[in-house]
Amino acid sequence: MSASEPADPAAPSCEWTNHGRHDWTGRGPNGENLVYAGQRTALLEGRGYGSRWSSTLAVTRRGMLPAVLMPENSLDRLAKRIGYTVEHQTGDADFDARIHLACDDAEPALRLAETPALRRAVLHLLDSGVKRLTVDHEGVTVELRERLRPDGPDAEHDLWTMSEALCAVAALWPENRAKSRRRWFRRETAALIWGAMLVAAAPITAFDDETFAERQIETYVQTDWLGLAVWLALALIPLAAAGFRRASGHRALVALAACALAVAPFSQSLLQRRANTWFTRAQTDVPAELTDLRVIDSTDNGPSYEATIMVADRATDWALTPHEGQLAAEGRLCAAGVVATGLRDLRYVKGVRTWACRPSLGGEPDAAQP
Repeated sequence: MSASEPADPAAPSCEWTNHGRHDWTGRGPNGENLVYAGQRTALLEGRGYGSRWSSTLAVTRRGMLPAVLMPENSLDRLAKRIGYTVEHQTGDADFDARIHLACDDAEPALRLAETPALRRAVLHLLDSGVKRLTVDHEGVTVELRERLRPDGPDAEHDLWTMSEALCAVAALWPENRAKSRRRWFRRETAALIWGAMLVAAAPITAFDDETFAERQIETYVQTDWLGLAVWLALALIPLAAAGFRRASGHRALVALAACALAVAPFSQSLLQRRANTWFTRAQTDVPAELTDLRVIDSTDNGPSYEATIMVADRATDWALTPHEGQLAAEGRLCAAGVVATGLRDLRYVKGVRTWACRPSLGGEPDAAQP
């Protein structure tokens, strides 16, 4: 039951049942099942309860044609003007100018064109503080801009009028006559996942990059514009192609492009260091010198060693086996560096080779070590 009375006693109201954790259920004007899922944070609610960043109100009705309706913005109008986005129109100039309809089927637009009551219900929802209306195979869900609660002051009346419009949309929305199965995996989803992985690779590879940085002999000081262009093209072109001539592909494309530009300052490691190791073209052995030996830890199998080895004037740190560490402590460990040439002739220290040697013989190999 609601903890407060509606603001207008003459207006109809809905009895909400509180299930805890900001979850409520109620009944619509004709007995429809209403579900209110309030905004919450897992940090405050405790383990086992996921976060919800906005509140939603939903009504259950199965078998409807999927669609998403949102207030139309300047980005939507620009995408339609340049021909990238194609949107089904209802013929109502005011409705089409205010509402962006994203759907694969033309039937929702035809039903909206034929049913003024459906258009009025959609406009009422968006005018009442709804920022997104989603129709799927399970029902109709609206995402609320404000944090309305069934037990809040004046919220019960607002949610009731919103519920009436929501139930009207569910009752008038066209059914999926083909009864097609829900497509969980679309080409747009695959392209978005691919692009997000490439964009996320920039900050991920930049994290804890000291080892790669110290082993890089040569790098670009200036901005790698060509590398940036290739990286952005690989991330964005598949999504741009998948969303071309669709109703909402431009929104995902712009969001991904904004994320890519935000993480672009971290891309040097990905484009110059990591990519350099992936495109190795040649490698050579060069002289190396062990300059520092450190005991890291002692275990039952013996102490662990780490050494600083100078390779091509680069001080690089390497872990040594207990046997190599003992040889180094006795002055009988010789080393050679492996310098690889990668993308754009940038050189880096790929590894070191060590062997037991006899200094009296000028460092000739005695027994090769792995």
